[in-house]
Amino acid sequence: MHATLREIRKTPEGVMKAQEAFENFTANHDFRLPREVVYTGCGSSHFLSQPLAMATTRLGGRGLSVPCSELLYAKENYPIGRPGLLVAISRSGETTEAINALESLNTKRFAITAYESTLSKKADYSLIVPAHEESVVMTHSFPTFYFAYIQLLLSSFGKETYDAELVSELTREVLKSENYIKEIVDGFDFRNVIFLGSGILYPVALEAMLKMKEMAIFWSEAYQTFEVRHGFKSIADDGTLVVILADKPFDWHERLTREFQGQGARVLTVGRENTGADYFLEVPELEPPGGIVLYLPVVQLLAYYKAVKRGLNPDNPRFLSKVVKW
Repeated sequence: MHATLREIRKTPEGVMKAQEAFENFTANHDFRLPREVVYTGCGSSHFLSQPLAMATTRLGGRGLSVPCSELLYAKENYPIGRPGLLVAISRSGETTEAINALESLNTKRFAITAYESTLSKKADYSLIVPAHEESVVMTHSFPTFYFAYIQLLLSSFGKETYDAELVSELTREVLKSENYIKEIVDGFDFRNVIFLGSGILYPVALEAMLKMKEMAIFWSEAYQTFEVRHGFKSIADDGTLVVILADKPFDWHERLTREFQGQGARVLTVGRENTGADYFLEVPELEPPGGIVLYLPVVQLLAYYKAVKRGLNPDNPRFLSKVVKW
C-alpha cells in the first residue's frame, strides 16, 4: 500500500491529534488570536492559509491570505494594513520562503507546523500539530492543521469549539466512500478535471487541483463555482470530469450541472444534495467553518486513484521534494 493512501486514511486520527495540539497550546500559553491576521504559506500551505483567512473574517475578524513569496517581494500590492499577527504555515517548518516570510511584517509571529523546527523557533508562538507524513504530497496534515487552528480561532473569539470526537467520526464516515471514488476513476477515463467551489470551498478546489497535478501529473483546473461559465467552461467536453463542491446547493448548481452535461462532460457533486449529477457523494453536515475537513479526503482520494490508474507512484511525484529549500 502506498504511504499516501495510509496517510489519507489517517484523517480521523489527525482530527484527534489536532484537538490535542490545540489543548496543549492553550494550556501552555495565555494567548488569544487577534482580530486582524495575515496568513501565509507556499503550495498546499498557501491554499490552507486561504480558508483560515476566510474563517477569521466569517467569525468577525479580518483575515488576509498572501503567498510567502508575495509577502517577500510584492507586499505593497496587498491590503495588509496593521495586522496583530502573521501566521506562517509549513508542514516541515523548514521551507525557505516561509521562514523568510516571518520577517516580512513588523508584528507578532505565529507558526503552524508538524515539527519543532526553524520556523517554530523563529516564531513568537507555534502550534505544533504532529501530523507526520512519509509521502511527498501534503494530505491528512492539511485538515489536521486546519482543525487545530480553527479550534484556537473559535476559542479566541469566544465561540464554542467543535466536538473533536464527532468531527473525527464524520471524517470516518466520509472515508467509507473510498470504493465509490475508485469506481468513478476506473469507470470513466477522463482526460481532464475541473474542480469548483464557492466561498470557503474554493480553496478546497484549489487544493484538489494541486493534488491531481502532484500525484497524478494530470491536467486539472479550479475555479469559483459560477465563474467557470465566463469563458473557462470551453475546455469541458466528453473527456472532462467536473467536480462540484457544494455544501448548500441551489438551483444554479443544477443548471450548471446540466450545462456541463450538455457539453458532454460528466459531473460529480460532493456535498449535501445531488445537483442532478452523474455521480454523487454525500458529505455530512458540519457547521462552517469546520466543514472543509470533510471534503478534503474526497478530493485527495480522487487524485490518488487517478495516479494509480495512470501507473504512477503518488508517494514520490516527479520533480518534487518533500521540503522546498533554496
